[in-house]
Amino acid sequence: MTGKDMAKVFKALSNEQRLNLFRMIYYWQKTMPKSECCGVQKAFTRACDCMDISRSTISHHLKELQLAGLITCEKEGQALVCTINHELVEEIKTFFE
Repeated sequence: MTGKDMAKVFKALSNEQRLNLFRMIYYWQKTMPKSECCGVQKAFTRACDCMDISRSTISHHLKELQLAGLITCEKEGQALVCTINHELVEEIKTFFE
């Protein structure tokens, strides 16, 4: 991963609300039983319940995290399933070694 690519990732995480949203999705995916789903069901609704920001702002933050490659989001009916890109998380860790 180039320095330019890594800067894009860090820019996406430089917003406090976006960083908190990413951490929540990471935690939800980590703690949710694998049998329930491969991502985080209804991440948008859950984030709206947990964060004191508008729905449009959460939507924008999810889009920015997705554009940076940190998460993938797919619609399944009414649910938005967000999945952490663990390969990128590992690349971030490696970047600091």
